[in-house]
Amino acid sequence: MRRFWLEKGGVIWDLTSNNKNLLDGSFMGSPDGLGVKVKVDFYEIESAAFVENIKLETVDISGKLYFYNYQHFSRFLDFVQNFETNNPMRLYYTTDDVAQYNDPNDPQWYKLVLIKELSKSEITVKQGCLVCNVKFTALSRWKKDRTITLELSRYGESLVFPYYYPYYYGGRSNIAVTIDNRGNLPTPCVVRIDAETDTPFFRVVQNDIVVEQARYNVFIRAGSHIIINSAPEAQEASLYTGTAREDIYYHGERDYRFTNFITIPSGLSLFLLTATNTDYGKCTISYSIQREAI
Repeated sequence: MRRFWLEKGGVIWDLTSNNKNLLDGSFMGSPDGLGVKVKVDFYEIESAAFVENIKLETVDISGKLYFYNYQHFSRFLDFVQNFETNNPMRLYYTTDDVAQYNDPNDPQWYKLVLIKELSKSEITVKQGCLVCNVKFTALSRWKKDRTITLELSRYGESLVFPYYYPYYYGGRSNIAVTIDNRGNLPTPCVVRIDAETDTPFFRVVQNDIVVEQARYNVFIRAGSHIIINSAPEAQEASLYTGTAREDIYYHGERDYRFTNFITIPSGLSLFLLTATNTDYGKCTISYSIQREAI
């Protein structure tokens, strides 16, 4: 059975339940806009068609929300808090029988959304509830978050949590992990290193070809960490020491072969981290699988 829910600031509003005793939820019926809409520009010459441009258009997600009384409707308004905001909610959708809403071991598909329209009518005798039309503006494609955490150490056994991927050591300062991006789109990622190490060097290999690589000539001391974020809306290459932040983008390689912001391609690839003088610590890779339709 399909299931929807909204998440905002860690708070959940169920959109599938018809339980009158559930205060933090309401049923969303007649869902629409879960698919895709593509605009194709083309011209014809005699009996042949020539495509000039193909563009994916944003589709609003809509439905009907059922509230049992006005207090129930007001509670939903309290959940939304502010309609004039650019801070989106997450609209989750699944057809699986999930045990809990946000299980880190079983992440679900979601879109970043803002409420575009929410109507309010009167409670009718026939329906016995307040039926409100809702329309969400989608700010992203369908996404599913992934996080891989790798142990960095000079010696000893390695660990991976919370997901178990095959990976191996190529030496005391080399580590690699296989990433299966099952989406059909390349995705930005966030790489964070919490370790005492020097000159971190990242590579992404697909079909035995290095498709992305970045290297930063910086020393990470104990108690410091670096964050390399390739997302266009939050792009950064920073060294954090206590409360201080240093931009290290210009410490990257000035070579056309280096992008200095890693993107995970669609399909199966190998992520490699090479660093010198590595002491105990960890490397965390966060990314989102992305699809137009699920």
